[in-house]
Amino acid sequence: MDRFKGKSLVGGMALFVVLLVLFASGCGEERKALDSTKISEYDKPGTVFIQTIWSGDITFPGLALNEAALVAVVKPRVKASMTESEILVIVLEELMKNPKAFIIPSADVYSYPVEAGGAGSGFIINSDGYVVTNAHVVKGTEEEVKTKLAVVGLQDLVESTVSEIETGLGLTFSADQAQRMTDAVAGVYATYMTVKNIKSSSEMFMGVTVPGVGTMQKNYPAEIVKAGETVPGKDVAILKINATNLPTVKLGDDKSVRDGEQVVALGYPGAATFNPLLKETEENIKPSLTSGAVSGRKTMAGGWEVIQTDVSTTQGNSGGPLFNMYGEVIGINTFGSIKLDESTGTAQQVQGFNFAVPMTVVNQFLSESNVQTKESSLMKMYREGVDLFLEQHYSAAKNKFKQVQEGSTEFPYVQDLIAESTTKINDGQDKATFPIPKWLLYILIPLLIIVVVLVLLFVVILPKGKKKRKGAAPGAPPVQPQTPRAAAPTPPPAAAPPPAPPAPEPEAAPPAEEETPAEEPTKEQPAAAPEEEKETGGAPGFCSKCGHELKQDDEFCSSCGTRVE
Repeated sequence: MDRFKGKSLVGGMALFVVLLVLFASGCGEERKALDSTKISEYDKPGTVFIQTIWSGDITFPGLALNEAALVAVVKPRVKASMTESEILVIVLEELMKNPKAFIIPSADVYSYPVEAGGAGSGFIINSDGYVVTNAHVVKGTEEEVKTKLAVVGLQDLVESTVSEIETGLGLTFSADQAQRMTDAVAGVYATYMTVKNIKSSSEMFMGVTVPGVGTMQKNYPAEIVKAGETVPGKDVAILKINATNLPTVKLGDDKSVRDGEQVVALGYPGAATFNPLLKETEENIKPSLTSGAVSGRKTMAGGWEVIQTDVSTTQGNSGGPLFNMYGEVIGINTFGSIKLDESTGTAQQVQGFNFAVPMTVVNQFLSESNVQTKESSLMKMYREGVDLFLEQHYSAAKNKFKQVQEGSTEFPYVQDLIAESTTKINDGQDKATFPIPKWLLYILIPLLIIVVVLVLLFVVILPKGKKKRKGAAPGAPPVQPQTPRAAAPTPPPAAAPPPAPPAPEPEAAPPAEEETPAEEPTKEQPAAAPEEEKETGGAPGFCSKCGHELKQDDEFCSSCGTRVE
């Protein structure tokens, strides 16, 4: 029973060690929820700004206002009591309803090259240069491109045309009216103009560390690996740039996200990135963070789902990552909601109802492009540095960031963090770190426990077991001496002659013959055993010398002749 308990103890301790090792080995990979600050610091480097330039050779006619047609439509609606502003409203309503009916091409023809640009966000998913964004950030239909070229490339011409219409009508447009007319004129130009040699080029911009200056933007030409269709199509594009050791973001599973869960968006909204009130400097071109919750899932016309959130996003956020609170990308911020103002005919963006293409769809594009995620060792080191920095271990964080900078001088935001760490250290805010890294503790603690268990096993438990086995011999004298002596009479012919001598001789023999059994016990049991045999005289009913069974009235042993006492 004791031996069984010992084995149970050893087995239990072994099981405990195994479980502890498994627990310790898993500690380094534990999935923990993060706060918005850590998500921002982790993923700003891997969230990038993307710009696309469309160019082409365009030919277009001059435009003129068909006043006669406009008057014919407006006149029946005008009353004598109306003011000039009321009549203007009617004129604009008719123009907006069908601008092509009243703004017509003239005999003049113009031709020259023109460019138009668009911008959005993206995120790096492979340190060797693979980037994810929206398709509409890097491509567009011919009609969309023509409109962009008309609005942006022909901006001066459109503005001059609007001014001529305003003068011709003898009216002064408000800001809203001028914008509506600008859009209408640009649409007309796009209708009549022809575009040839359309080209597009996309670039990725990433903050680059410049010692002594800070974070500046460096551009990388981007090649389109695969692109879907703009919404309502699967609005996803995979890009490739020629670079290595890039910062990356982690991808997650959108299927596990539930309504009401908090999410975070990173990107480059135009309203914040290029706000005219801000200082025009590249240092201000940084990702903006907004947060909110998942509102639900909606189904697109093509049968696939999008994630609805109330996170504030706008133009420029398109293509940027939507994170869960584990810092994993679950979707691409893609489009918002608009409301048509019936009085003005303009569309206005409605905040709080925005949509993201889920990672389920993005993964289809990655799989079809044979692109896999990959995190560089520098990114792991950078995250470790961020952890130390946020825990106020500024000296240790500074060393980490310097190692990252040594590995890549272009790693974003590292120089800023080194400078900030230095300031914190000089201000006396630095906290010392534990001398042994956590990852090393995860290895050393289980090993130490294993050593302790082995010491207990071989020094304490096993020796006790041996002592118990040895300690069983003293309790066996009544049986142990009988066993060898019972075997000794096996050759009776050799032992038979001693009984022949006269009876007195056996009396002198006992001292000499009693020494014989004293030699045998010394081999297997303590020397004190023979003395105990003398005192006890052997077991009752047996000869003390040879162990032969005696009868009740025997005075001498019938086998060896020893007197029975």
